[in-house]
Amino acid sequence: MPIYEYVCNDCNEKFSLLQRINTKGNEATCPKCSSKRVKKVMSSFCCSSSEGLPSSVPSRGFGGGG
Repeated sequence: MPIYEYVCNDCNEKFSLLQRINTKGNEATCPKCSSKRVKKVMSSFCCSSSEGLPSSVPSRGFGGGG
């Protein structure tokens, strides 16, 4: 199951949730204020290298971070 990051529209709390892939964003609840008004945000990710150690994935030609 992937980890999704959210930000609360009411209190601006940023939080992460471990959820199933087909889970809808409106099923998330802010842990700080219990609001359902949350928005899924883009997050960085990590993958394993050939040695099995985690490494950052460089952004090559992708204008979305890195």
